[in-house]
Amino acid sequence: MPVKLSLDDGTSQSFNSVVFTGSLGVLKANGKNIFSPALPIKKQNAIEYLDLGTVDKIFLEFEDCWWPKELGGFGFLRSDTEKFSPDKHAKDWIRDILGFYTVRKNPNMLVGWIFGAAARSMEILPEEQVLEDCYQCLKKYLGTRYTIPKPTKIIRSTWYSNPYTRGSYSYRTVLADKNQVWAKDLAEPIVDQGGFPILMFAGEATHDHFYSTVHGAVESGWREAERLIGAIRTSNL
Repeated sequence: MPVKLSLDDGTSQSFNSVVFTGSLGVLKANGKNIFSPALPIKKQNAIEYLDLGTVDKIFLEFEDCWWPKELGGFGFLRSDTEKFSPDKHAKDWIRDILGFYTVRKNPNMLVGWIFGAAARSMEILPEEQVLEDCYQCLKKYLGTRYTIPKPTKIIRSTWYSNPYTRGSYSYRTVLADKNQVWAKDLAEPIVDQGGFPILMFAGEATHDHFYSTVHGAVESGWREAERLIGAIRTSNL
């Protein structure tokens, strides 16, 4: 039985097999609306109990390198009272930035790392505000030692806000262990009555060992390609 794929423009196409490579975040946000009929309960449980975190990078470019060239960057240690809380104003996201670090082959650039609720709060702010917050953070912690110019350019990731990712890295949760669901449950293909895989799943979250990694995502694509090639060779297609 072919798989019918409905497109945004209102048209549809049919295929013998489809490999779904959307992220776990997309599955969590829209999985119930993407597939008809609904996915098996075991796969629905994997989508529910595995999770996807948010980690973002903020790249700041300066006119000149104002920090000692032998340094790899600056990490920040804060007291609990300084840390970000989702209950506080979104503008306080900067309290959870881990630090700013040098960027290989970009001598006038620093990259800041931010994660979790603070990263999601950062993503909804205008870039000008994020640049200013980073600048004030650098001056607060390093201004007594260095003369810090304002960054001239900013580029940031917005993994959670992107509707095609909805997060950065998958991870196991306590509920996943409690309910005995695993990445292999997410990877399990949907097969027809003859056992031929008609709907397959790839992506880092489907890798048993290397979830959260680029090489895990790549290997999952190879896995599903080999699965499909093997199925075609043993079928009448």
